[in-house]
Amino acid sequence: MVTPPIHTVLLVDDNPDDCEIVREAWGEIPMGQELRFVHDGTELLDYLYRRGSFFTRECSPRPSVILLDLNMPQMTGGEVLAEIKKDPSLACIPIVVLTTSNAPKDIGQTAGLGVNGYIQKPNSYKGYLQMLANLRKNWREIREQPLSGSDGDWSANVAWC
Repeated sequence: MVTPPIHTVLLVDDNPDDCEIVREAWGEIPMGQELRFVHDGTELLDYLYRRGSFFTRECSPRPSVILLDLNMPQMTGGEVLAEIKKDPSLACIPIVVLTTSNAPKDIGQTAGLGVNGYIQKPNSYKGYLQMLANLRKNWREIREQPLSGSDGDWSANVAWC
């Protein structure tokens, strides 16, 4: 079975320093995909539903994977994860939690909501390089985990332009 390539990876993180270190590490690891950013759960839902500044397909291509921080203002990662998994048109998008927390409560809660992976944020640039290399190496396993939701037709509840 040939795994389709990741086209767009969407990082959801409110910390500009974390976003910058991921951007820099992304440039060093040959991921072969576009990296995009949103900064909180509300902005993520706007992106996924193509609202506001994300109205066009060019502004919000369907993510092949979402890297989701848990600790964010307005709408936490757990809250937005629950919203995504309730919507059959979005539930099939793989989500990997990328957060500082290693609390068993957070790991269990996100696993119960159908997350595809859980990664504690590295504490060094070298750690981020290794994390991205591992993500690239293990992409097939992330994609093949059982997922709830639709058959991948993201357009069901999204107005395409």
